[in-house]
Amino acid sequence: MSFRRPFFFIVVSCLYISYSNAQTSPAQIKQHAFSLVIKPITCVVKSLGEECQMRANVIWQSPVSQNICLFQDKLQLKCWAKQNQVSELIDVTLDKTMVFSLRDSKQRTLVEQTIKVHALSSRKYRRKLKSDWSLF
Repeated sequence: MSFRRPFFFIVVSCLYISYSNAQTSPAQIKQHAFSLVIKPITCVVKSLGEECQMRANVIWQSPVSQNICLFQDKLQLKCWAKQNQVSELIDVTLDKTMVFSLRDSKQRTLVEQTIKVHALSSRKYRRKLKSDWSLF
């Protein structure tokens, strides 16, 4: 009989948590309705400032079919008419970290993803290979 009280408390706690997680705002629903995946998510160059060219796999989906365009910062890359799901390879050129976004026909941003540019050698910091002084 003594185990009933903790068991009851655990069941009530689980129900409360599932109820509170089930209530989502319209903004949360909109945020989860669209998805955008661009791979690879990084581009590597020898040194910062160089252009990085890559073929990116763009996958996106929407709950309803609509006209959607892919933008690289402010540059329009590609548009699709009355689509709700796309998987496509697109050639991209980057010279710095950029934000890719899906926008609808009214230019509203639906979802964004950042693609980073990394350098093998940084211009700011260069490791010194030999010290200035030596004991021998």
